[in-house]
Amino acid sequence: MISFNLSTLRTYLLRIAGGFLAFVFLFWGACHLWVPGAIKNAVETYGKKIGYEIAYQDLSISPLRLRVEIDGLRLIDRQQGKLLELKKSVVMLKWSYLMIGEVGFDEILFDEPSVELEKHAAIGKAGDWNWQELIAAITRNAPPADPAAPKKNIKISVDEFKVSNASVEISDPSKKLNEQLKSLSIELLDIANYDKQGNVNGVRGQYGFNLGALHFTLPGLNKKISFKHLAIKGGLDNPAPDVIGAQVDLEIDDGRVNSHWDLKSDKSIAGRIQIDNLSIVPFIGLLPANKELQAQGGVIQSTLDIELKGGDLTASGDLHLLDLDLLEQGQKQSLIKWKSGDLNQFIYRSSKQSGSSFIANEISVHQPALQFEIDDKGFSNFRRLFSKPSSEASDVDKLPPTAKHKSSFILDIKALKLRDGEMQFADLAMKPNFKVKLRNFNAGFTNVSNLPGHLAVMTLDGILAESGSVRGNGQIAFDDPRRNNDVTLNFKNVPLNAFNPAVMTFAGYQIASGRVNLNLHYSAKDGELKGSNQIVIKKIELGDEVPDFQGKKLPLGLAIALLEDSDDTIDVTINIAGNVDSPEFSASGLVWQAISNVLTNVATAPFRALGALLGMGANDGVNAVLGEAVYLPPDQDRLEKFGDFLAKKPNATLELAGTYDPEADKTAFARATADLAILKAAGINISSSDPIPAPDLSDAKVQSGLKSAYAKYVGRIKLGQRLITLPEGAARNEQLHLELIASIPVTDEDLRTLAKNRAKLAQSFMVKSNPVLNDRISFGEVKAVSAGKEGVPLEVEVRIK
Repeated sequence: MISFNLSTLRTYLLRIAGGFLAFVFLFWGACHLWVPGAIKNAVETYGKKIGYEIAYQDLSISPLRLRVEIDGLRLIDRQQGKLLELKKSVVMLKWSYLMIGEVGFDEILFDEPSVELEKHAAIGKAGDWNWQELIAAITRNAPPADPAAPKKNIKISVDEFKVSNASVEISDPSKKLNEQLKSLSIELLDIANYDKQGNVNGVRGQYGFNLGALHFTLPGLNKKISFKHLAIKGGLDNPAPDVIGAQVDLEIDDGRVNSHWDLKSDKSIAGRIQIDNLSIVPFIGLLPANKELQAQGGVIQSTLDIELKGGDLTASGDLHLLDLDLLEQGQKQSLIKWKSGDLNQFIYRSSKQSGSSFIANEISVHQPALQFEIDDKGFSNFRRLFSKPSSEASDVDKLPPTAKHKSSFILDIKALKLRDGEMQFADLAMKPNFKVKLRNFNAGFTNVSNLPGHLAVMTLDGILAESGSVRGNGQIAFDDPRRNNDVTLNFKNVPLNAFNPAVMTFAGYQIASGRVNLNLHYSAKDGELKGSNQIVIKKIELGDEVPDFQGKKLPLGLAIALLEDSDDTIDVTINIAGNVDSPEFSASGLVWQAISNVLTNVATAPFRALGALLGMGANDGVNAVLGEAVYLPPDQDRLEKFGDFLAKKPNATLELAGTYDPEADKTAFARATADLAILKAAGINISSSDPIPAPDLSDAKVQSGLKSAYAKYVGRIKLGQRLITLPEGAARNEQLHLELIASIPVTDEDLRTLAKNRAKLAQSFMVKSNPVLNDRISFGEVKAVSAGKEGVPLEVEVRIK
């Protein structure tokens, strides 16, 4: 019985084994013989349904290993445009995961995929990318979702996802974009859509993207960017039920950017970024410059904390830019460079409700070097590089004043420092070119803020033109530095020949030697600027004149001879004032115009040119009273002071030219003659050095004098007639006075004699305390001039023996 049972059992087991082997054989045969063809037909049918061609060269299935391999996969749209070509792909599932209801992949491999992203043109609307069209076609042909069907959370995991030797071609004819990315690789490890506790609520895993060497043009910017090596690595996890954590590590050439981000369910993001040895060279081309810039150096080291919540952004940390070296294309000398630029303990906040703010404990730049150059057209290199096109600038000008000045940005920097800096300045518009160097430059600003009314404290010092020095201090309002400031700058022992190109260009001379000290003080309050410019020049010696000079040659030699004291020093102060909001305002222009006026007028209008510089006043020169050879006391004082000044210049001579105004002086001379006759007849004595006063016609003695003068110049008979026909009173006196003035004859010789007397009187004031000047003051021909509001100007010409 037992033997029978064992025999029967053996028979059944053999049948079962044989049946299983037959099933396996049939399954294996179906997978190798029938399934590939069925799949191929189904794929081609589905492709036609959505309007695409989906084809492959070979399909291999290993059913026992749950492994599928596809060779030569192609995806082509209806215009025969290629979307995808794949040399080889492998997908391998796990039996163990399938048995517990999870889709688990052991590996997914794509070898040499070639992807094309092409934007198709459309008439009257924006075109779509080819992959957008593919997704839309799949969506249109997908079966409708059943809203009543329960949602299943299927667990999906992939042990290894790998793409090797991939290439991507991006094409957008509308923007003339055509870029190719080659030798790309992607590696994802242990990725899943559930956390370590098994909850399907996110994604986790490790990833890596090796993009190799990249060279492409950024769409819309037309800017090229290149990397020798670019890779992205990191991982995803779920540190908490409502948080997805992402580690993103970038390798950019020799630099590293490591970051960790937490994405929370309340849509907030928090991250920490560590930047190490990141070169700025690939990114310099992205600057909004009108000409391509190049970088020979510059690396970033930084630690940053980022937080984004509800549209509010906060960034804080430290940022260091080391060994910067920036050049303009085609130039050999650096445009700007420095050893280190440090932004320490900064916080940047941006909020839709409260605007933005930037707070920093310290910004420091060590060993900065700047090349500032003005070309032959008068444009600086920075203006050429970064100025906006005129159309954009005009758009800004069209904005209302409130829109241009309103700002919700708050700036607060505790300290701003520049240490051991250098600047090369060149003006190529001057011939010869003007070049000067500032070195060992240090500057500091404390409590920098753009809050209205807040003033930052400034200090600076440096060495100018090798042997000169510059120092400065003051206060500046950073909300609008031009409109509110109080700054003092002192330049000491600066060699004058360093400015030869400027002097040769604007004055027509070279300077052989000499030193200059400048003491400048500028103060502006709400746009109203006042400036004081003290210029102290020591031992200046002029060189040769510029041959074939085309400009207005200034009398530098004469000015030096007049202004130098016994110690060969010129000490003058030029004050300026103006409103910086005026479109025509230029502080440097005002200073140069004042200097030019002094030098231009020093020979022919010394009172006007030198008056303010020497403390004489008299911006309008020295003027005689109309109709008289008389100078008012202020003009008398100026003439005496000028005589004292001239006495100290033994090589200077002076020519005085008496002047008169043919019209104004003729009327005034008649009035003065008539009034003097009235006053004399009334017994009132007038000093010859005093202007003749208007007679008081209400005084009885003056009325008697009026009648006497009238009888003398007009006639007694005429006087008797007027006394009978005109009623007595003020009106009659005024009528007699006017008729008397009209009766006074004034000839051209009278006016020329008046002019000569004015010149002689001017000489008498100048030699009053300096009789030795009698031999150095001569008289020229009288001149007809136009009187001004101050009177008739005296003409003077100074000469140097």
